[in-house]
Amino acid sequence: MHEEARDAIGRFYQPETVALIGVSSSFGFGHNLPRFLSDQGWGDRVYPVNPNLKEIAGLRAYPSVRDVPVDIDLACIMVPAQYVEDVLKECIAEGVKAVIVMSAGFAETGSGGKERQDALAAIVRKAGIRMIGPNCIGVVDVPNGFATVEILLKDMQPGNISIVAQSGVFGNVMLDETPALGIGIAKAATIGNRADLDETDFLSFYGEDPDTGVIVLYLESIRRGRDFLESVQGVSQRKPVLAYLGGQTEAGRQATSSHTGSMAGFRRMDKDVLRQAGVWIAEDPYELLETAKVFSLCPLPKGKKVLVVTASGSLGVMAADRIVEEGLGLAELPPSRLSRLREKIPPWMNLRNPLDVGPSGLFREALNAALVSPEADAVIAFPVIPWAVTSHLLAETPQVLESMFVDRVVLEKAASEKPVIVSVPGHPDWRDVCSRTLFRGVPVVSTPQTAVSALGTLYRYKRWKDKAKGW
Repeated sequence: MHEEARDAIGRFYQPETVALIGVSSSFGFGHNLPRFLSDQGWGDRVYPVNPNLKEIAGLRAYPSVRDVPVDIDLACIMVPAQYVEDVLKECIAEGVKAVIVMSAGFAETGSGGKERQDALAAIVRKAGIRMIGPNCIGVVDVPNGFATVEILLKDMQPGNISIVAQSGVFGNVMLDETPALGIGIAKAATIGNRADLDETDFLSFYGEDPDTGVIVLYLESIRRGRDFLESVQGVSQRKPVLAYLGGQTEAGRQATSSHTGSMAGFRRMDKDVLRQAGVWIAEDPYELLETAKVFSLCPLPKGKKVLVVTASGSLGVMAADRIVEEGLGLAELPPSRLSRLREKIPPWMNLRNPLDVGPSGLFREALNAALVSPEADAVIAFPVIPWAVTSHLLAETPQVLESMFVDRVVLEKAASEKPVIVSVPGHPDWRDVCSRTLFRGVPVVSTPQTAVSALGTLYRYKRWKDKAKGW
């Protein structure tokens, strides 16, 4: 990406000043943005624009962008569609360089809306400025504490995953899910109808962005197919690119047309071409986010041998089945590796892979044996326990839980060398304890199938990279 293009997109994430044009004091789209940005510490850099307001959320409002007493870096336009063109021209006349058109009523509504949208594209192209939208909610920058959409930034964990979502509301929903899933976010962009900037532009930007380590896409079509493939082939050799594709059936393709004005959708051949270019395609959005979490926290595996440690035999069986389906293998441990553990186990327990310790209280010892084993290229662990027991321990003696389940020193060393993935089916509070406390720093996911499929994707990505490099 050229430096000029990179700087142009960067303005959306780190503006010095922001105009909110068309913001309203009554409930509706974007009405809470002034208060939200003030709460985030942006109050002295935000300028509401509405001729019918004197102030909003304690901020002075201005009749038009012409009346704002400072130069504006980023303008967020949320006026009705028929007024957007005039407002856009005003912004250009005032020297605004970056515009987000949040207003709907363009290509997604039919031919008349498409004409309005094409007019916007021609205006920004002639003026040499960049625009996101229309029909979107803009951007989020978690480390910078900035967003053009009301979102619970205080609940979000800064991380290295960046998202491009064609849908504004669904992009918002994805971001709202990330705190509960323990996923760390760097940046996000919802791009709507893509009259100017599109998924290829943001893919290229994230490919060079130092805050971004994993790129997640929600797409209903690809606007510039050849450019996208050229970009993703380069980016995916440096950073994993994960996608969920809408419009994979005729019904879905018709729905995308009325949603974001997209016409193409995705067919099987398109998906095969994307996979060959290095894009991993998820079957559902939760799988997309949890796999992104695994990529963000795990090193790539050196091989495909997996060691499973579980307190539930059934979860071990599920994992073993999926390991075979994913083209991975179960690591074989020589008896000498388990000699110390064998001295402690009850007579009814058989030690094999999966290492099923049941309710023996030996989960920590078994996990340590797996983590230090050179035979295992990756470790998947299921620290399950009834919540009625766990909640009592947390209330009475919380330190006991760590002694039961994990040795932090051994875990941290192993997780820096090989993928370690924890799956915690059951009570969400126990999953939260595992994610935030016991197994912090390693990915905690919801199901055995997700854990194994994410590991399989990690392994295939490693193989794809090696093949792309000619290894």
